[in-house]
Amino acid sequence: MYRKSMLFAFLLLFYIMFSHVFLLQAGKAELIQLRIWTDKEEYLAREPIIVHYEVENTSDTLIKMNFFELGFLFNIKDQDGRSYNPQSSASYGFAYPDSLKPGESYKSSVNIVDRYLISSPGEYACFLKNPKGSKRNRYMSPEAKSNIIKIKVREPKGIEKEALDMFLEAENLKWARDKDGRKDLKKRELGFLKYQELVSKYPNSIYAPLALQAAIGVYFYSKDLNERRKIIPLCMELIEEYLDFYDFVGTFTDLVHTYEILKDREGAIKTMQELIKKHPNTKISEKAEYWSEKIEKWEFK
Repeated sequence: MYRKSMLFAFLLLFYIMFSHVFLLQAGKAELIQLRIWTDKEEYLAREPIIVHYEVENTSDTLIKMNFFELGFLFNIKDQDGRSYNPQSSASYGFAYPDSLKPGESYKSSVNIVDRYLISSPGEYACFLKNPKGSKRNRYMSPEAKSNIIKIKVREPKGIEKEALDMFLEAENLKWARDKDGRKDLKKRELGFLKYQELVSKYPNSIYAPLALQAAIGVYFYSKDLNERRKIIPLCMELIEEYLDFYDFVGTFTDLVHTYEILKDREGAIKTMQELIKKHPNTKISEKAEYWSEKIEKWEFK
């Protein structure tokens, strides 16, 4: 009888101890899962590196988060251990405007070349980590870490090397300063033309669409409306000739915004109609139809 009592007491103690451990482990289970990936493992210097990411609610209740902030939370290091930080911040403290129901997920992507200045040849390790949010409510931006991916960046060779050299030459002209430290407008125009020369000479280069994007940026914020109008054909070329460019949607927005600044409703309508007619049943016509409705009402939000 004594032995049976001792055995029962031992089993009860064993059950309590391991149940406690199990509960602790369950309490530590991640409420969200993060996953990141790229379309390929190797890139050329200055080539856009688009990192896709997904956050999934694996809990049984509503999760509150800030989706926009996720693109600024990547941890990136090169082969020498050097860390790369985003060029701007998107911290909103305790602001969690977005939510995920149980089983729901959110996907987006970020160009880490632009945001984290990943341009030098080398090998990079990258993961995404969502920091712990509210201490009072564990369902407010719960802590989680993604998988780690490896990315290689190498120097271009041959024609791509020539194209990159021309791109960097145009970039130096674009940002040139005169003797008084002000923008050198003549060199800026030369840079604008040099970008277009690259596209004409190396239309199949990975740097061609980047050159068009950079050329658009030369006069995108100019107060001179004639300079602004110069970027319209460049937007059109980028949209029509480089359909798979990573910032296709942004280029369309730049085109429409330019017409808005110029107050050229008639020109905007005509351009959208031309795109719809030339590219039926494509994402070009789909986006042109979307903007046509807004342009007709002259509403852009």
